[in-house]
Amino acid sequence: MDVPTTASGSVDASVSATVEAAADTPQAHPAKGAPRSEVGRSARRRGARRQRLVLAGLVLPCLALFSVFVVYPLLSGVRYSFYNWDGTGPLNDFIGLRNYAYTLFDSQFAPEFWHAVEHNLYFFAISMVLTLVVGIALAYLLLLQSEKASRRYSVILMLPFTLPPVAIAYVWTVYLEPDTGVVYSVLHTLHLDALAAPFLGSPTLALPTIAVITAWAGMGFPVLLFLASLMDVPQDMLDAAALDGAGRFRTLWSVLIPAIRPTILLVTTMNFIGAFGTFDLIYILEGSQAGPDYSTDVLGTLFYRTGFGGFGTTAQSMGLATALALLGFVIVVAVSAVLLRLQKRFAD
Repeated sequence: MDVPTTASGSVDASVSATVEAAADTPQAHPAKGAPRSEVGRSARRRGARRQRLVLAGLVLPCLALFSVFVVYPLLSGVRYSFYNWDGTGPLNDFIGLRNYAYTLFDSQFAPEFWHAVEHNLYFFAISMVLTLVVGIALAYLLLLQSEKASRRYSVILMLPFTLPPVAIAYVWTVYLEPDTGVVYSVLHTLHLDALAAPFLGSPTLALPTIAVITAWAGMGFPVLLFLASLMDVPQDMLDAAALDGAGRFRTLWSVLIPAIRPTILLVTTMNFIGAFGTFDLIYILEGSQAGPDYSTDVLGTLFYRTGFGGFGTTAQSMGLATALALLGFVIVVAVSAVLLRLQKRFAD
């Protein structure tokens, strides 16, 4: 049925009026008539604000703990080092930089300080050589094993890393006991009695012996780091070495070791920090006097005697001990910064 012309015109006019009214009316949305771009920006700002609040909630507790247990003690130590303070009572006797001058230049105390630093460096060199040579060799052997065997041996290597220093010291004291220890018995069985010596009682052998024990106890973690880096070496490099006729040793020396240099520098940095922080095994095995005849004296034991006293202490002062510790901290930070810079360069 045809619609009359007049009715059609009326309908068209009504529809046009409705469209025009809708165009003139603001859209109903939360921004009360604002453009959609403004709504999007507002939503993004709210999302960014919410994300910042979440990040702050995650970071602030850690930052608070770091400030309480790291930043505050460090700043307090800097303050204590400027005073002649025995560790109790108020800080009254301000002496400026004299604790640092006494540590570095006093005719009696400075030789003890530099002697301890020398022992820390010697300790680092021995443990680092063992960690690199033995650690990389073990990691390469694990790389050649099946996944199941590699996982099993990795767990075994990590066991000493989980032992407390007291347990490690006790075990090795039994092993190294003169005449009755396990090491002496093995050497006697092999007719190598000339090599049997009081390892912990010899001024020459005591420090390298403790360095070997430390490297043994902490070997598991570097091995896992080296193993992870070796597994990340591109297979193309290994295939190219195989095509060139390189054997396993040649592949390790010429391909794998250069490829994991950033990890080697990372382990070196960690080992350097650990060497300058060593104290527990020396204190347990040799006492606060770091015997025999101070042959195992390091910054940790010197700090202990200076801060808390002990037989043979040249000077006793908590302020002086703090200055000594801060000088060791400066050495560690300076060398670690150089090593990390080299690591970054090799990584790039």
